[in-house]
Amino acid sequence: MGEGLVVDTTITNAEHMLKVIGGHDKLYWEWSGDHLDVAAWWLPQKGFKILPKIFDCTYQPGTVGDEGDRLITSVRGCRLRPYEVGEKPMPLWTESVLELPQTRAELKRIVEDEGVLDMSFEEEVAKYIARSYGSEDYYKANEETLSEDRWTLKRFGEVLALLADCMEQVHRAEHVPLFFEFSIPR
Repeated sequence: MGEGLVVDTTITNAEHMLKVIGGHDKLYWEWSGDHLDVAAWWLPQKGFKILPKIFDCTYQPGTVGDEGDRLITSVRGCRLRPYEVGEKPMPLWTESVLELPQTRAELKRIVEDEGVLDMSFEEEVAKYIARSYGSEDYYKANEETLSEDRWTLKRFGEVLALLADCMEQVHRAEHVPLFFEFSIPR
């Protein structure tokens, strides 16, 4: 079991979304917390600026100062969830981040390019898991795990691209904006 994508919206917006999408199962996606942590720092090495921040459960808008952070804050694409005493605030992503051309380009890239993840990603995941659990027996970096992770990352891109497309379709058909937030709670 992994960490799933959560979409939070009103009943009316959900109804509009599901009319366009066709079913809630098309929005299903999950990845392990270990993979998310590695992707958050590994993907910038491949030129990604926005998606790594979505994977980073510690991201705080306006504090990083890089190009991705400036883009996100310029559209108010992320806010921090209020938290209970002792909890760290969690980033909540608004639909506006999906309207950024840079986000769309990154989504297109992970959907279309099988080579975004390579064996070095798998090796980093294996090292991270070995450090976390004190054993190298939990995860093996191989072609099978690489294939699964490529599929999972691609699926993430498809889900977010579907949400972005849904916003446009609802706006055209219903002449109303679609508002929602999404997160990967951990």
